[in-house]
Amino acid sequence: MIPQTKIDALVAIDKPKGLTSSDVVVRCRGALSRATGIKQKCGHMGTLDPIADGVLVLGFGRAARLFDVMQHKTKEYRARLEFGRETDTLDSEGKVVATTEVLPTEEAIKNALRAFTGTITQIPPKYSALNVNGVRAYDLARKGKDFEIPQRIVTVYSLTADGFEYTRNGTVGALTLDTVCGSGTYIRSLCRDIAASVGSLGCMTELRRTRCGFFGETDSIPLESFLSDPLSGLVPVEYALRKLLPCVDTDDKTTFMLKNGRICDIGSDDKICAVFNNGSAVGIAEGTRGKYKLTTRLCE
Repeated sequence: MIPQTKIDALVAIDKPKGLTSSDVVVRCRGALSRATGIKQKCGHMGTLDPIADGVLVLGFGRAARLFDVMQHKTKEYRARLEFGRETDTLDSEGKVVATTEVLPTEEAIKNALRAFTGTITQIPPKYSALNVNGVRAYDLARKGKDFEIPQRIVTVYSLTADGFEYTRNGTVGALTLDTVCGSGTYIRSLCRDIAASVGSLGCMTELRRTRCGFFGETDSIPLESFLSDPLSGLVPVEYALRKLLPCVDTDDKTTFMLKNGRICDIGSDDKICAVFNNGSAVGIAEGTRGKYKLTTRLCE
């Protein structure tokens, strides 16, 4: 045990199906707190639904302040899309609200995918954690409330289909989608919209996040492994910052000024960058034309 040590680090957990992201946070926070002998702070860097498994990044201590930066990094998913039915949650755990016998061909699907790459609009699921007038959308949906979620603009960098499951007449009953996308993209909505574009209905039946920012599957630790050895796999906040943002090293005088809320010239042309002093993380600074202010503090 490392006694009375606050941990400032990230870790990628391979989340199993059936657990919420909050479940994983609570378990990992408890394990690390017991291992260090002091209560640790912890938060996730982007939620995964209980139906999903895969890469869930956690931030301990000051590293939890990197949430906004991690949210804007690309994510990769592998999902199974099943045609012929739609559910209220847009996944296989919801109530079936419509069915159809119209199933698409492989050619129709491949042609349709072209319209779902680049900057697109989509309507998020009503069963989601989005806020609607201060209330979680899934709470309103569970109560049977009538409400609408406005469409949003998202970015899909690449979208490919394979693993086609054919019916007896040669149409496609299900397939696997590999998606590289930006922040805020709902794979459940993507499945619904792709199915609609080929004249069918569809829902997501499986989902695995294979990458979140610079963390891939090979960088992730099975949940049970982390719980048994919570000091393994921790990525120092300094290492993470150098992976996430352009970096600058400031002298002692500039660092002091930044820490005290002053606007400084830090010798950068980037709108946002990570600031270091003598190898230690100071924080994240934002600005233009030489005028930068520390917006996220990661130091004492």
